[in-house]
Amino acid sequence: MALILCCSLASPAFAAVAESEGEEATAPQTETVVSTDSEDWLVICIDPGHGGKDSGAVAKYNGKEYHEADLVLKIALYLKEELEKYEKVVVVMTREDENGDPSIIKSKEIVPRVEFAAEHNADFLISLHLNASENLNMHGALMLDSNGNYNKETAEIGNGVGANILSALSNLGLLNRGHLHRNSQDYKNPDGSAADYYGIVRGGIWRKIPSIIVEHCFLTNEDDFNGFLNSDKKLQQLAKADADGIAAYYGLEEKDETDTQNPIVLLDCDGHWAKKNIDAAVTKGWILGYPDHTFKPNNTLTRADFVTMLARVSGEELPEVQESPFSDFSADTYYARSVQWAVDAGIIKGFEDGTFHPGQSITREQMAHIMAMYLAHKGYEVKPESDKTQDKIEDYSSISGYAKEDVCFCYEEGLLTGRGNGFVPADGATRAEACTVLLRLDTYVADHPLPETPEESPEPDESPKPEETTKPASTPKPEDTVKDTASPKPEKSAKADAVEDVEASTEQKPDIVPAETTPADKDAAPSESTASAPAEETVESESTPDEQEAPAPAQSEAAEPGEITEPEA
Repeated sequence: MALILCCSLASPAFAAVAESEGEEATAPQTETVVSTDSEDWLVICIDPGHGGKDSGAVAKYNGKEYHEADLVLKIALYLKEELEKYEKVVVVMTREDENGDPSIIKSKEIVPRVEFAAEHNADFLISLHLNASENLNMHGALMLDSNGNYNKETAEIGNGVGANILSALSNLGLLNRGHLHRNSQDYKNPDGSAADYYGIVRGGIWRKIPSIIVEHCFLTNEDDFNGFLNSDKKLQQLAKADADGIAAYYGLEEKDETDTQNPIVLLDCDGHWAKKNIDAAVTKGWILGYPDHTFKPNNTLTRADFVTMLARVSGEELPEVQESPFSDFSADTYYARSVQWAVDAGIIKGFEDGTFHPGQSITREQMAHIMAMYLAHKGYEVKPESDKTQDKIEDYSSISGYAKEDVCFCYEEGLLTGRGNGFVPADGATRAEACTVLLRLDTYVADHPLPETPEESPEPDESPKPEETTKPASTPKPEDTVKDTASPKPEKSAKADAVEDVEASTEQKPDIVPAETTPADKDAAPSESTASAPAEETVESESTPDEQEAPAPAQSEAAEPGEITEPEA
């Protein structure tokens, strides 16, 4: 299940803010953001075959070489565009350019592509290819799908979608070559039955993800090339056929063109201890996700990103920046205005050498110090009430001198409560923790309103009238002496109880971050099925990777790991 958040297209709150891309954050507008149930969303993973150093099949026409990897990438991008026209569909891709992520796109290695689909909780995996043969007369579309020997329900879904796609391709004029089910000679399914030959199909079935390989037509056949591959318009038609087949099987409905909701989809937060806090922080516009629809909740947060989040929490107007306040970043970075705001407000000062270290992970003690300085900026007293608080923190002695009081204050107020019995001040704070503590901070301010400062009355005209004489000012009596009007420290009534507790177990304190684990597989019982025969002579694709090692099926469930874009903040 994915975490799905929606915002209006008109809102600038969710402009991409990625540390790697240096895009500027815009002020959030939370009134356009809503949460929606994610159970009925369909996550489709598109795998453009080959890529990187692997060009796939190659053919030359009129002196120009055409590479399978390039053509299927175009089909994949068109397919993504087509699928995103439907309601409640999320599309992720194993690569969106020629090379892709080197950790995923590896020559002749299929496993990382299947793992990518699993990590993104894909409901369906489609790998796009073009066929090739030494027999230049071979033509038509072919579907490579499961033999149905294992996880029958999963296999039937893939084969059903494949049948629909073949029908749609046939309607374009391509020969329907049917389905090819090939058994592996080297791998067995966990139940001992013959496993699927192709790594994408086998790996998907083992992970309970319906998976198919679409051989759209033959790159080596001149009629197929001229009829379906030699222009972007024709490639788009192939993508449309793929989308039609998928939509028909799943019963997808096209979006209402008047609907201005644009979904922000986070695929890796299900089951995470901070899911509700992440949901709330994203809804408020404080932080986004990454372009691949993940949030990466267990990744550490940079100093620049935390300050950017804090500036959004404040809701204060950010200053324009002509010159960077620090020497290690320029005024045109996405976080410059937020950092300048924090400097002007006395919240941060940077390091002695005039740097800020924006890309460095923020430590927990730095986070406590900045939060305390923020409250001081707002007008709160941030001294800890008890000297005994430090006795409750086992690693108090390891906290830097400048942050000791700030940590104790945050500890007393429940803004930060440590990990286990310690505070681990030098550890990096995670994105999930940042969402949690800033929600507590926001709740603290809301629950502890400061007394309003009375407006000053205008000075009376002290000039005496001509007929009057001024009297000497009388000396005030002792009881008339002006008392100290400083605002008292707010009572600790309702702290951050509205914020979801971070405890993942009874042993963990609210800020504990559990170790990252792999996503849990979906349940399905293995069973037998009968493969369907091809429509006519089937051809093994010479451009499809040879039999590959597929990831072994998971034996037990695991918890979910933990900027649409970085950062943000």
